[in-house]
Amino acid sequence: MLADVLLLVLIAMWFSTNALARGSAGTLSTHEILVGERERSYLLYSPARAIQGSETRPLVLVFHGGGGTAKGISREVGRSMHKIADREDFYVVYPNAIDKMWDLGGGEISESLEIRINDRRFFGDLIGELVRTLPIDENRIFATGISRGGQASYFVACAHPDRIRAIAPVAMPMPVYMQQECVEAPATAIAIINGTDDPLVPYDGGRIKVGKRERDEVMSTDATVEYWRSRNECAAESIEEIIDTRRDRMQVRKTAWRACDLTPVVLFRIEGGGHTWPSGRQYLPRLVVGRVNRDIDGAEAVWSFFSQFQ
Repeated sequence: MLADVLLLVLIAMWFSTNALARGSAGTLSTHEILVGERERSYLLYSPARAIQGSETRPLVLVFHGGGGTAKGISREVGRSMHKIADREDFYVVYPNAIDKMWDLGGGEISESLEIRINDRRFFGDLIGELVRTLPIDENRIFATGISRGGQASYFVACAHPDRIRAIAPVAMPMPVYMQQECVEAPATAIAIINGTDDPLVPYDGGRIKVGKRERDEVMSTDATVEYWRSRNECAAESIEEIIDTRRDRMQVRKTAWRACDLTPVVLFRIEGGGHTWPSGRQYLPRLVVGRVNRDIDGAEAVWSFFSQFQ
């Protein structure tokens, strides 16, 4: 038990560092919102041009992982994401979970929480608040996240399908318990970025493992792709691309199903990749979280997918 807690603390250190992303031209600010009787918080990155103009802009929601914080994920992902936001002119928002863990309604992790939190309402109220207070293009609201944040990406798309245009979960196949949550929701475009050698969340499906503790069960990555391909009515034909820019015995196999009207499905199969953000830091030893792939930049891959939706 102590070893499990220590591992979670080490993972949280990566996501929770107090240093914010540096070297960006825009501004990163802290905000609060009242959801029911509970005060919630989030970080907002406004690109430089957004401060001057009033035209509507896209919004990218970035969800931190379990044990993480908005501040931590804004530093790691923001190192690339903020530069892209400045270049492409969109807002980035990092919501904060209560006690560093998202309550996604079902599953063993949520059901084991001592205090249940209505994050479904938080996500809906937050998007509504942002749309009311910022010049956001309501047809271009996107979500991404790593690990438990990847689960939150699936969840927000299924809980608020009228709000979310596309998602890009990282290091997380779809949780088994979410299948019914999404069954009646409209089609949503999706790009999945998973490592084949993830030691915490199995690429081929099964139980999530943190130390010796087993958590929610996830579908295999292939089954997740088939679920969304069927849901989005994609034809079986696909286009495959191999991305291999380094001599590190790793590569990215990108497969795209685009014959799905306006809701394409894309898989980035990170061959040899671990429970990590592509081109992020090796935040824990490879034995614990696996390897970081550097054939692609995770933030660039995510935005490249989102940017096709006009």
